[in-house]
Amino acid sequence: MNIISKRILTAAGVAALLAFCGSCAKDVSVNTINTSKDYFDAWISINHPGVKPSGLGVYIIEDEPGTGAAITDDDIVVFAEYTITDLDGSVSSTTKESLAKQVGSFSEANYYGTDILINDRSYTETGVLEMIKGMKVGGKRTAVIPSWLYTIADYDTEAKYLKDNKGSNAICTVNIKGKTNDIEKWEIDTLRRYVALNLGGIDSTKFGYYCKTLVEPVDTAVFPRDTSFYINYTGRLLNGKVFDTTIEDTAKVYGIYSESKTYAPMYVSLSEDVSEITIAASSTETGSTTIDGFSFCLSTMHPMEKVVCAFYSTLGYGITGSGLAVPKFAPLVFEIEAVESPEEE
Repeated sequence: MNIISKRILTAAGVAALLAFCGSCAKDVSVNTINTSKDYFDAWISINHPGVKPSGLGVYIIEDEPGTGAAITDDDIVVFAEYTITDLDGSVSSTTKESLAKQVGSFSEANYYGTDILINDRSYTETGVLEMIKGMKVGGKRTAVIPSWLYTIADYDTEAKYLKDNKGSNAICTVNIKGKTNDIEKWEIDTLRRYVALNLGGIDSTKFGYYCKTLVEPVDTAVFPRDTSFYINYTGRLLNGKVFDTTIEDTAKVYGIYSESKTYAPMYVSLSEDVSEITIAASSTETGSTTIDGFSFCLSTMHPMEKVVCAFYSTLGYGITGSGLAVPKFAPLVFEIEAVESPEEE
């Protein structure tokens, strides 16, 4: 069932009901009933009467059991698709491209598809972790999560969450696609399959890192560590989605073009310490360090060479990902080409 089309009482309707109840109850103060919990409890009693809370206080309103392995406390990562709405049914977040297009929030720059839920209250909302307890791979569940549990915190009672209420009420639908208690092994195995299919099965030159020459260099010697040069690059996820590029035409083709960005070769300053390699818009600007996999690739390049490197997320954006474009624990692929120095203004 599409939870968006479900008939619900609106926020305004609940507020009106609370006001009406307040006028009829002689011994109950308005300040007492007009709280986050009173509002939420009234909404639940009207829209989902008879549904009892589970765990710390989430309300499971739809449940399609899965047939795969059950989620346990040992599983560090849960792979899932999800949609989150407010109590009025307005979508605030979704991993589904088709739904994002339907509600007008779609962006080519964003990642859509199976995402990662980290099975830890330090990274994932308590209410979301509560609602997926007992689920199996292949299962789908919809739950109403009160604002005090739709937050990242680690308390042992509902009362402590309520006291520190900082979230928003949410209706969350989660479809479990998989799980793992060893995310590094999952990434390395995924990367190896990608390399076998797309990079000719080349060997790894560093744990979790692969590099292949696409265009031969004009010199067999790598750039000296105290030199500088210019590059163009394009970054992709393993599914081929482009999330960053210095090439304007590439940005337009993949729908990530931004008028506020200047598309031009970047200036690379090498260093004896790979972690201190920087890139900048020009030789006159202060450079910034990059993710480790990208810097390692730059450190081994030759003049006028074009390479493709692929690496696991420990050398990339790791547990955080990068904005809405790169998900958590995402292996990355970069095509990098050493180019002629552009004319400086």
